[in-house]
Amino acid sequence: MTMLHLSIPINHIENTLFFYEKLLGCRATKIASDRIDFDFFEHHLVAQLSIEESAHQSISIGTLPNRYPLRHFGVIVDKSRYNTILNNLLANNVHFAMPHQTIFNDTPREQDVFLVFDPSGNALEVKGIDNPQAVFSQ
Repeated sequence: MTMLHLSIPINHIENTLFFYEKLLGCRATKIASDRIDFDFFEHHLVAQLSIEESAHQSISIGTLPNRYPLRHFGVIVDKSRYNTILNNLLANNVHFAMPHQTIFNDTPREQDVFLVFDPSGNALEVKGIDNPQAVFSQ
């Protein structure tokens, strides 16, 4: 098994724990005063307390009214799990940097997508696609 390891800066332990565990469904595997390790869709995500660092909004994409964070990470899941995550976020009034939409219509890469900021300003993109391997198609 190959796993991605990613470390992100956060500014609040409890808010981060709620967002990733309760809203996204990611299990916290270690909680300390300065970090949380998560099972992020079977990958290793470390959220480390660092008030000094933050995410940046940096570019415009297409017709989106707001600038899009170039530095972001995310997950590609099946559409059922995508809808569960989306509904959890909507029910908790999370602000969407890019609202839910369908892109690459009528192609093998057709996917639902949205982008949110976690409580520390890290940009997280979630994609829902019937066949996740299709993201590599032309």
